[in-house]
Amino acid sequence: MRKTLFRWALRLIGPALFVGFLLRTDVNAILASLRDVQWVPVAISLGLMPFFIIVKAWRWRIILLELGLQPPSVWTLSRIYTVGLFLGGTTPGQSGDFVKALYLRNAERKMPSLLFSIFVERLCDVAAMAVMAFIGLSALATSLDAQSRITVQATTTIVAVAIFVMLPVLLIRRSRDYVFLMGRRIIPQRFRQRYDGITQQFDALDVGFSPAVRLVVATMGSALSTAVRIWLLFVAMNVGRVTLSAILGATGQISLLQALPISVSGIGIRDAVLVGLLRTYAYPDAYALALSGLFLLINVQHIIVGFLFSLRYPIPSEGTVGDA
Repeated sequence: MRKTLFRWALRLIGPALFVGFLLRTDVNAILASLRDVQWVPVAISLGLMPFFIIVKAWRWRIILLELGLQPPSVWTLSRIYTVGLFLGGTTPGQSGDFVKALYLRNAERKMPSLLFSIFVERLCDVAAMAVMAFIGLSALATSLDAQSRITVQATTTIVAVAIFVMLPVLLIRRSRDYVFLMGRRIIPQRFRQRYDGITQQFDALDVGFSPAVRLVVATMGSALSTAVRIWLLFVAMNVGRVTLSAILGATGQISLLQALPISVSGIGIRDAVLVGLLRTYAYPDAYALALSGLFLLINVQHIIVGFLFSLRYPIPSEGTVGDA
C-alpha cells in the first residue's frame, strides 16, 4: 500500500508543477497566445504521425529480426505501435509496451524475448534523445562568457558523440561483450552477480554491422520525425528567436524526463522545460504554457487514433494478429 501511494505521489510532481505555473501566469495571456497560433504548421505536425509510426515500426522489426523472432509486416507492427501509444498515454507505467508484446506473442515469440525487443527499442530512443538534449545544452551556452561557452560546447559535443557511438557498440556483440567485461572489472564485487544478470539479457542480441547501421539510421529517422513535428509547433507559436539547436535540446530533454515516473502524460514536466527555454529567449511564461498545449495536441492525437485502432484490432488470442 505504501509503495503504491509513493508511486502515485511521484506521479503528482508533474501536475503540481503545472498547477504552480498556471497560478503564476495570466490565463488571458495564455489564451491570447493561442489566438495568435498559426494552425497550418500544427496541422502539418499532426499529419506527420503516420511517418513517425512507420519509422518506429520499421526499427522494431529490425530488432525483432535480429532476435530471431520472425516479425510480421511493418504495417502490422505500425498498427500495434499505434495501439501501444494509446495505452501508454492513458495508463500508468509501461502498459503500452506490455500490450505491444501481447499482440505478437505465440509459441515461437515468447514474452521475455518480445519485452526485451521493446527494451532495446527504448534504449535506441534514449540514446537519440540524450544526444539531442546535450545539443540543446550546448545551444544555451551562448549566454556565457567566451571561455565558459567554449568549454561547455566542447564538453556537450563530446558527450553527444560518445552517446551516439555507444549505440552501435552496444548493438554489436563483439564490441558489447568487451564493454561489459570492462564494466565488470570496475564495479564492486557485491554488485557483480546482479550486473551479470542484466548483461546476460543481451546475449540473444547479436547484431551484425549492416543491421546495426540500419538500426542507427532508423533511430535517427525516428528522432528526426519527432524533432520536425516539435519544430513545427515552435513555428506555429511565432517564437523565432529560439534557435533550432535549442528546440532539438528541449525535445530531447522533454522526452527523457517524460520517461520518468514523475508525471502523467508529461504534464508539468513539459511545461517546466518550455518555461525555462523560452525565458532564456525573453518570452513570457504564457507563451511556454500555450506551446505546451500544442504539445498536448500531439499526445491527444496519439490517444484518439490509437483508441480507434484498438477497437478495430483488439488484443488477439495467442498467435493470430501477430502472424498477419
